[in-house]
Formats: sequence, C-alpha cells, structure tokens
Amino acid sequence: MWDNIYKILLKVRHSASGASLIYFALIMPVFLGFAGLGFDATLWFMEKRQLQSVADSSAITAAYSLSKGETQQAILLAAKVDAGNNNFNVGGDYTIVVTSPPTTGEFVGLTNHVMVTFTRPGVRLFTSMLGMDRTTILASATAGILTNGEHCILALNETRDKALEFSGTSDVTIGCGVASNSNSSEAIYLNGTAALSADPAAQAYGDIFKGANATLDVPSPIQALSQRSENPFEGLTVPVDPVACLETNRNVRGNEPQPVRLLPGRYCDGLSISAGADVEMEPGIYIIDGDAFTMAGSASLISIASGPDPEGVAIILTGPSPAEIATVTINGGADITLKAMTSGPYKGIVFFQDPDAVYEDGINSFLGGADMDLKGAVYFPNQEVRYSGGAVGDVVPGCLLLVADKVTFSGNSVVSNNHEGCDEFDLSGAISRTIVALVE
Repeated sequence: MWDNIYKILLKVRHSASGASLIYFALIMPVFLGFAGLGFDATLWFMEKRQLQSVADSSAITAAYSLSKGETQQAILLAAKVDAGNNNFNVGGDYTIVVTSPPTTGEFVGLTNHVMVTFTRPGVRLFTSMLGMDRTTILASATAGILTNGEHCILALNETRDKALEFSGTSDVTIGCGVASNSNSSEAIYLNGTAALSADPAAQAYGDIFKGANATLDVPSPIQALSQRSENPFEGLTVPVDPVACLETNRNVRGNEPQPVRLLPGRYCDGLSISAGADVEMEPGIYIIDGDAFTMAGSASLISIASGPDPEGVAIILTGPSPAEIATVTINGGADITLKAMTSGPYKGIVFFQDPDAVYEDGINSFLGGADMDLKGAVYFPNQEVRYSGGAVGDVVPGCLLLVADKVTFSGNSVVSNNHEGCDEFDLSGAISRTIVALVE
C-alpha cells in the first residue's frame, strides 16, 4: 500500500496539472483511513488476546469457588478479584458476567461448569477520527469440575492437622488415589521414613506435607489446595431392628468347639474373638451395640456364603449413647476375610460406625497385617481409623474403600482397589478424583 502511495506522490510532484492536486487531496484521506483502520485493528487483536487470558484465569478461579460449594455471589466475587489481579477492573464499560451453569456453548446447562464473559471498549486511535462506531472487545471462557480417576482412601475432617497420616516406617502401596478434605497445611502428612505409592494421585483441600526422608510416589501431579471429595455414604443411619439382643457380651473362646458359627443380629455390650478361635459369620447384618468389636492376633474370622442367595456381612457399630458407641480393634496377626453385602441399604459396606460417635471416645484399629482381607467399605465418619494390612502380590481382585474422620497408616499396607473387585458392590467411582480445568 505504501508503495502505491509513493508512486502517486511522485506523479503529483511531476504533474503540471492542478487537477492532480485535487485528485490527491480527495484520495489521500482514504489511504490514511485504511492505514488507521489497520493500525487500530491490530490493537484490537492484541487486546482480544489479552482479555482472553483474563477470562481463562477468572473462569478457572470461579470453577474452584464452585467446587467448594460457594454461592453464586461468592463465585462472581472470586472471578472479579482474579480479574483485578490481572489488571481488569470491573466498572463502567468494563463488564463481567458469570453464569453457572453456562447458558451458551458446548457445556450449556451443566451445573458443575461456570462460564465467564468479559467486555471492554476497544482502543480507537484513528477510527474515532473517521466517525466509526465504538468497537467492543469480548472474551469468554468456560471451566468445569471434571472427574479424573478414583480415590479409595478419604479423610473427611475439614480442619484437622494430619487428617491423612503416613508416619514412622510405614510403607503403603495403594492401587487408587488418596484424598483429605482438611484445610490444614498438613492435610496429608508424610514424615519419618514413610513411603506412599498411590495411583493416580494425592489430593488435598489444604496442603500436603512431606518430610525430608519421606517418599511420595504418584504418577500424576499432586493436587494440594484442591477441591474436597464428597462423602460417599453421607446420610446413612444405623438400623433400628432387631431391637432385642441376640447375645450379650459375647466372647468367642478358643476352647469352644471349632469353628464357631455366628448368626446376624444385635450383639449387646460388644463382641470379642479370643486367641485361637475360628469364627464363621453367616451372611447378614451384625449390630454391635456398645463396648467393642475385638479380635485377637491368633484368631481367624471369615464371612461365609450360604443359602440360595449368598451375600456378605455388614458390621454396624452403635451404642446406647454417642459416648458408648462401639469401636473396632483387630490386632496384628489376625486372619480375617470379610466381604460386604451385595444388596440392601448397607450394600458394599463391611464396617459402618454410627455417625453420632464422638471423636475423642475411640480409635479404631485394623492391624491384621498381610492376613487381613476386607472387601467393601470401612466407614467411620467421626472417629480415627488406624490401618495396617493387605497382602503383597495379592492377585485376587480387591475392593477396599477406607473413609474416616482421620486415617492413619501405621505399618506396611497394600490396598487393592479395581473395577473388577468393586463393581458387584457398586463402589466403582464412589469417591471420584476431580480436577478443575478450562474446557472452552
């Protein structure tokens, strides 16, 4: 274009005709107008790219706010603050609109997504002199909460330090992800020479602390300061029936005729399995009402299949008051093989503690070691669980979900969790691993 203008100027310079000057005077503003429009359009393109970066950042921030269950007003505020941090201050002709779920685009109507739209006036250095209408720069972005893998270990407490703890010399291999809902700077805690190998990741609402000699091995980037995981069994309550005690203060001794077969029902004032005892549990629901469920190191316990429709067991821990709710102690060396039920309200749950339990009133120990095989969920929503178990090299399809207020791994453990083992309990994907990501 400039070459053409230069040629015209040369012709005008050497022309003796006054008409050439008139012609030049008429055409010159057109050339200048096109040049000015091109310059402003370049600025608009650069502004668009800059504004898109602001929209992308604000959408991700808004999605994080959404993942924490915050209100629409809080989500909007989060997006505005992020925009301000990126030098976009909302007000006047500088606008922001946050919609969740999105109202347009590929993800319209999806409640776990949020769309952020920004507008601002374009810079007009030359086009304003030509009388052109004001240009508006628009950019929008959508971010969402996406499922990306599964967890099978979850600490529920939202404020406790070391809610998920690996310490001492514990060496833990978990065929799934681990998560902590605590906002603590030590939501997941590894210290001493503890080693954790988890697949796909470690996720915490707060931060993850790893001591100098501890080892954390995960194939995906760790997710500190992430969103919380949902409680998969929230709202589940203890059964009322049967009311009558089947047995009271039952102690299965090793000198009884073996094996000892137990029947489902309410066991008042605890159930204990002493050293040398060999116990079989018929399928059904076992309510431990008060005291504790205990198992000695040299005892054995198995849930058996019987009847035309064989199922597993659900061990329910409750009590006459919150302070008297039963706890569990399975000592090291115990040989235990239990499978959860495959139907009913406690489907997939092998141990369930009353949600009314008081944290300070009990620690639940599952320390059976390599001879402990639990298939199903272990759920203690208000108390601590200490766990050490699982067989190295076990090729049997496994399914263990460990969900508690606080979870502590105190020894060597192998947790197997896969779809082949969990599908019959409908536990596959029970605790989803989620990430916030830009999707559009």
